[in-house]
Amino acid sequence: MDWHSYHTNGPNKRRRKAIPATCELHRGPIGFANLLVSMQDGTIVLDPHVTGACVIALGEEGAMTLRDILTEWLG
Repeated sequence: MDWHSYHTNGPNKRRRKAIPATCELHRGPIGFANLLVSMQDGTIVLDPHVTGACVIALGEEGAMTLRDILTEWLG
C-alpha cells in the first residue's frame, strides 16, 4: 500500500482523525505536531507530523493491545 497517497487522498475521511500532539525529538511547541490516526483495510495507521514520511501500521492484534494499554492507563 502506498501510505503517502492514502494520507493525501484518503478514500474514507470519516476514518481519519488528527490529534494535537507534541514532538519530543524536535522540541516544538506543545500541541503543534499533529498525529494523524486513520484506518485502511483493517489496519490502524499512525502518521506523526501528518506528512506520510514515516508511518506506523498496526494490525488488529497490535491495535487491540494499544487500546487495552491506553484504557488501563487512562481508566
